[in-house]
Amino acid sequence: MSTTNYYSSASSSAICFSPHGVPSKCWCGENITTFTSKTKENPYRRFYRCVIAMKRENEDHLFKWVDEALLQEIRMVEEKCKLVAQDVNALRMEVMGTMKLHNINFKKMEDAMSKKIMKTVGVASVILCSIVWLWGRV
Repeated sequence: MSTTNYYSSASSSAICFSPHGVPSKCWCGENITTFTSKTKENPYRRFYRCVIAMKRENEDHLFKWVDEALLQEIRMVEEKCKLVAQDVNALRMEVMGTMKLHNINFKKMEDAMSKKIMKTVGVASVILCSIVWLWGRV
């Protein structure tokens, strides 16, 4: 967007269509430009307007104060940040739940392996003792 200083007698009552946030195009399809107000009511206040609207002030084209548009943009970004934070929290809770399940499954596998090892050690001990006993009888 280019910044140009023009005299503007535009008022917010001439709004035909005003999108939420910072506009990029007028309803007529023309790109939006930033102008500076030279009115007594709003001296040096910046606003968005298309070039056609500046040439034909009696037509209703997009008009929006820059400060109001930026405030709307900030509020939209804040809402998006809240949604992202909610998504992150939901994902964190899901990951924590999955980790708990993995830990439970790991513990079960560990217990099962421990029991199998104990059985194997027990059987090996019996076999070894039997071999030693048999060896001693020979």
